[in-house]
Amino acid sequence: MKSTILLAIEFAAVLGAQVPDFTPPTPLFGAVMHNNTTEAKRLLASGADPNEARLVGFPAVFFPVAFRNVEVFRAMVAKGADVQARDASGSTALMWAAFNEAGDPAMVEELLRLGLDPNARNQAGETALTWAARRGNTRVVAVLERAGASNPDGVRESAQRAITLLQKTSTQFVRVSGCVSCHNNFLPQMTIAAARVHGLEVDEKAARLTTEASLAAVKPLIEEAANSPDRVPDPSITVSYALLGFAANNYPADSYTEAMARLVAHWQMEDGGFRVFPMRPPIESSHFTATALSVRALQLYGKNPEEQVRRARAWLLRSTPETTEDRAMQVLGLAWANAEPAEIRERAKGLLAEQGPDGGWSQLPNLGTDAYATGQALVALQSGANLPASDPAIKRGIAFLLRTQFADGSWLVRTRSFPFQPYKESGFPYGKDQWISAAGTSWAAMALSLSLPPQKEEPRVLSSVRASGE
Repeated sequence: MKSTILLAIEFAAVLGAQVPDFTPPTPLFGAVMHNNTTEAKRLLASGADPNEARLVGFPAVFFPVAFRNVEVFRAMVAKGADVQARDASGSTALMWAAFNEAGDPAMVEELLRLGLDPNARNQAGETALTWAARRGNTRVVAVLERAGASNPDGVRESAQRAITLLQKTSTQFVRVSGCVSCHNNFLPQMTIAAARVHGLEVDEKAARLTTEASLAAVKPLIEEAANSPDRVPDPSITVSYALLGFAANNYPADSYTEAMARLVAHWQMEDGGFRVFPMRPPIESSHFTATALSVRALQLYGKNPEEQVRRARAWLLRSTPETTEDRAMQVLGLAWANAEPAEIRERAKGLLAEQGPDGGWSQLPNLGTDAYATGQALVALQSGANLPASDPAIKRGIAFLLRTQFADGSWLVRTRSFPFQPYKESGFPYGKDQWISAAGTSWAAMALSLSLPPQKEEPRVLSSVRASGE
């Protein structure tokens, strides 16, 4: 056996190799490391070379950047410091300037004036905006965006991770539950439709299998509903979402979709709205959701829905929303029902007013911001109110989603529904919060996809151009 002393020596050698050596290689390094302004300026005035040597991969000029010491930084630049230098990871001084917890833009502005590229990337593909956004919607983010910083690849990668997870767990949900759902199947199908249009990768086999499984689960229920309209709970939402899911995968109209559309049509009230049992917030709780989805379902698969759409549009125009779900679905419903653009913009103002300081939306005024409300609001504003991805509110919302997403592609959303349905494990993370988290992840990924440049025509499930030709 090795002696205790020998083991200790070997351990110390390994530890020494892992701990970086911060011994300053030059006196100037020692001064900037300790943020000693007087000594650093004295050494520079005496002829110290600001570009001499490196410390654990960092050039000396990075230290005043990290300390936000503009005085020393300017003194080094005056003596020829290479502001375009990068560290061992390929990160620029601008990235390190963006990496400050206070959100102080002074050093960022200084570096931008010196010509640093706001969209430069390190070896991990990160930009200064990536680093700044991890600290929230700060003044640094605003300065970088004004300088032209953007992160389309980050948006694309974020949406792609979410879509991959959704497709994997969507098919798993069908297997373990023997059923289909709005949260794990129909909303993901709508998300996949947006992904296709905006150039993201989609597992078409999985999409087709989900549609086939959905049809197999829905057909016997629809046949029973022909004799008992109450057989299917909340058809204005559940059946409407199913039809939107089918349309997302371009499923052609047939006798079953016609029967489903008739069931939805049956639930329109005398005042023009469609009602729902408000028992499962947020997905099944809003009359605005029921009305908007029903309008779209009837347009996609109903026969001669013009009069029902007209009455629903009037209800959406005169009704007052209370929640973010209400406001988002009011905007989407009016767009689908071909309301006047000015009418849609007016309702969109109410949705925009609910955006939080962090760029996100909350489901209710006293709740925190989350991916469900934020994604849904962004989809409504982009698809319904036609706000471009360059709009400041959209950019802030997208930034919120990017910094709150988990590495596996998901977003966590807390459930607030009474758990009367048997819980089934789909493989989506977060245990008993997974159903609403899957829905939130769908809305978030849909919003991210819509912010990317389209490569095809918008999916008909989201387009405001009606299939009925009204």
